[in-house]
Amino acid sequence: MAALTNAISPRRSIYVTKEQDLFVGIDGGQSGTRCMVIDSHGNILGIGEASKIDFVLAPGGKEKLAITLSQVLESALPSGPRDFCSVFLGLSGVVAGGPLEQAVREVCQSVFTTKDLNIDNDGYIAWAGALECKPGIVMIAGSGSIALGVNHNRKVARAGGWGYLFGDEGGGFGIARDALKMTLHSIDVNQPIESFVSAFEEEFPEIPIQLLSKAFYAGDIDRPRVARVTRKLAVLASQGDRPALELFRSSARMLACKILGTARKLDWPSSTIPWSPVGGVFNSGSVILTPIQEYLELLDGKGEYQMIPPALPPVAGAALLALDIHLGGTGIAPDLVDQLRAEVAARSK
Repeated sequence: MAALTNAISPRRSIYVTKEQDLFVGIDGGQSGTRCMVIDSHGNILGIGEASKIDFVLAPGGKEKLAITLSQVLESALPSGPRDFCSVFLGLSGVVAGGPLEQAVREVCQSVFTTKDLNIDNDGYIAWAGALECKPGIVMIAGSGSIALGVNHNRKVARAGGWGYLFGDEGGGFGIARDALKMTLHSIDVNQPIESFVSAFEEEFPEIPIQLLSKAFYAGDIDRPRVARVTRKLAVLASQGDRPALELFRSSARMLACKILGTARKLDWPSSTIPWSPVGGVFNSGSVILTPIQEYLELLDGKGEYQMIPPALPPVAGAALLALDIHLGGTGIAPDLVDQLRAEVAARSK
C-alpha cells in the first residue's frame, strides 16, 4: 500500500526552459502543500513541498495562501518560469462557484499566470491519482472521510465530508473520537477499557484522560493530534483486542456506506465497480479493508466492488487533470500515464 503515501522525492531530473509547456498539479490541505510539474509526455519536471493551507477566508488567509503557493512553486522549480499551460489545484473544502474557490482563484492569479486554472475539492484529485482518471470511486479516510466517484460520463458524486462535528465517520479523528467516547463511558460505569486508556495516556501523557475532552474544547489539543491515536488503536485491533476490533468494524461499515451511497448516485455500464482506498487510516491494512469489503458485499447484493490499490498520489492526479483539461477532456494516452507512474515509483524508493 505504498501508494497511499505522498512520499515522493523532490529531486528534479530534467532542466526546465521557458519554452516548455508546463502542467502543474497542486495538492493543498492541512497536512501540507505539494506541487508536481509535468510536461506533455508525462515527464516529471519538478516536485515541491510547502506548509499547510487552511483558513483562506480568515483575516490574512489570502496573504498566507499567496506565500504558500509561491513557496511550493519555488520548491518545485527554483527560479523557474511562472507561466504555465494549465494548473489544477485540489483544496479541502472547496465548492465550485463558492466564496472559497473565488478567493483561491484571485490569489492564484496574483502568483502565476496560466491559460487554464481549475480549482476543485481535494477528493477529485485523489480520485484522479488513485484511478488514473478512470471511472470508479475513491474512498478517502485521512483525518476526515469522504467518498467521491466519477462514472464513464464524467458525472461526479460524493458522500460524506461533512466535517468533524457532523460527519467524517471512519476518518482518523472520527475513530479516535469514538474510542474516547467509549473510554469515558467505560470509566463512568467503573469498567474502564484498559487498552484504550493506555493508548490515550501514551499519546497525551500530560493530560489526565478525564480532562481530554475539556482540553479539546479549549483548543489545547487539535484534531491531528487526536487522530494520531488511531494508529495505536489499529495496532490493538491487529492484536485481537476486542473493543478495538469492534471500533474498526463499526468504522468500516460507515466507510462502506459512503462508497455505496456514491455508487447509487451514478450509473455504471457493468456490475463491477472499482474503488480505491486513499489516506492514512488505510495504513491499518486488513483491520479496516477486510470489513469494508465484507460490508460492501453484504449491503449491496447487486454490484461487485473491486478494490484497486491507488496508482498515484493526489498531487500526481492534479497534474494529470491539468494535462487532461488542456487536451479537452478527451483522455490521456496510456503510455503517458505509464511514464508518469514509472517516474513516481522511482522517486518513491
